Amino acid sequence: MKKTTIGMIGTGLLAFVIGFGYFPLSGGMTPAAAAPAEQTTTQSPETSTEAPEQTYTVFINSVEKDGNGGLQLETDRIGWYTGEEADKLFLKDNPDAEEELGGAPDGYYIVNNDTTEVKMPVAKSAEVLMQIYDHTGNYEDVQINWNEPMSLDKFDAQYNNPMGLLDLSAFPYHITVKNGEIVKIVQQYIP
Repeated sequence: MKKTTIGMIGTGLLAFVIGFGYFPLSGGMTPAAAAPAEQTTTQSPETSTEAPEQTYTVFINSVEKDGNGGLQLETDRIGWYTGEEADKLFLKDNPDAEEELGGAPDGYYIVNNDTTEVKMPVAKSAEVLMQIYDHTGNYEDVQINWNEPMSLDKFDAQYNNPMGLLDLSAFPYHITVKNGEIVKIVQQYIP
């Protein structure tokens, strides 16, 4: 994966500096449970001739303009696990951590055994939903806003901003693909 150590450290430092933590929500969904772990396919019975949508959890390694001015993402598919399944896989991969941690830190676990990268075009009408990003360049303005809509142009600018406070490549994303194009991008918040 093409992740910068500085970006990962910066993201962790930011989370520490502004006091983010993992707090279960009463009667709600925790950040780690906010999305599916595996690919899902959705197809309604009334539209059976229509291509199904498929959702994947990925790291986005690059956001680039294609020859026609559209966006293209280079993605690396990952396994995203939460709850008991995350604990089980984490302890299988890290047996010495059971006594100290008891399970997956923060309630989620990412598995990336295959780092094959896939370039995919993004539909011009694709929906982008962010959980956290650099709104103004000030640490105090970096706040969690669940499923905040963002334009594709702004996503491109934020992702490719080397001076940004958050490295957006450090977050997993849930992408929905239909007819070979990404039609939805949802950032997965990680504490």
